Amino acid sequence: MKSLITLITVAVLFTACNRDSEGYYTAENGLKYQYLKENPQGEKPKIGDYVEIKMAYANSSDSVLFNTKELGGSIKMQIRKPKYKASYNEALQMLRTDERALFKIRADSFYLKTRKEKIPGFIKKDEYLTFDIELLKILDKEEVRKEQKILDEQRKTDEDKLLNYYLQENKINTEPLISGLYYINTQEGTGKLAQAGSVLTVQYTGKFLSGEIFDSSYKRNQPFSFTLGNGDVIAGWEEGFSKMKEGGKATFIIPSYLAYGKKGYGKIIAPYTTLIFEVELLKVD
Repeated sequence: MKSLITLITVAVLFTACNRDSEGYYTAENGLKYQYLKENPQGEKPKIGDYVEIKMAYANSSDSVLFNTKELGGSIKMQIRKPKYKASYNEALQMLRTDERALFKIRADSFYLKTRKEKIPGFIKKDEYLTFDIELLKILDKEEVRKEQKILDEQRKTDEDKLLNYYLQENKINTEPLISGLYYINTQEGTGKLAQAGSVLTVQYTGKFLSGEIFDSSYKRNQPFSFTLGNGDVIAGWEEGFSKMKEGGKATFIIPSYLAYGKKGYGKIIAPYTTLIFEVELLKVD
């Protein structure tokens, strides 16, 4: 992997005595920072503003984990209200337009608290990640919302096309339920009917329309349990399992609005993604 050092082309020397051995200052919130380019006349973003930034971040071994160069050079995002000290959102608010800085942020703060996803196995939770962020400009909110609406509509259209193609290619003639869920019974259960409040123990394999498996309790040899009707699982599961009896097997074809919708699920499931689950209801308590 490339070193983050190769991404830094401007160096600013500080002579103040309150910087550490690596040249970082510490803000009142505990965030470590080092400006590479300053613009006192630049505009600072406010909470709720949309901004365009260039960004790369690396672990403590200087292995680059993400770089906007791989996404066309920059990304657009919204400034969120910081919920934690020394967080990623606080770093963004320290920059003015046309400024660039390095920030040290703990891995557990970034992954668990900000991104709400697991820390990669090769990164320690108390390890510091180095972020190289340049604030290019503050965007017009209405223009961003219009662009997002157009993008969402296109993604939804693409999802419908892919689903229809999948149904035709696999000769699936089952009519969807009123909700849009495709429920295909593959083995009739003989035990108790799953009802709201029941604790269900299930096995499952989750796939994309391409056939790629993204999750499987069978592979882990670890059945999954949840309470039906509690909202602990996606809506497609709630409806699908409510039609099953103990010992039954089925296939759920779940449009995104009954799964993870326009937000998706981390890096695993993209926005507007139809999911297929091959499920088995082992036990109803």
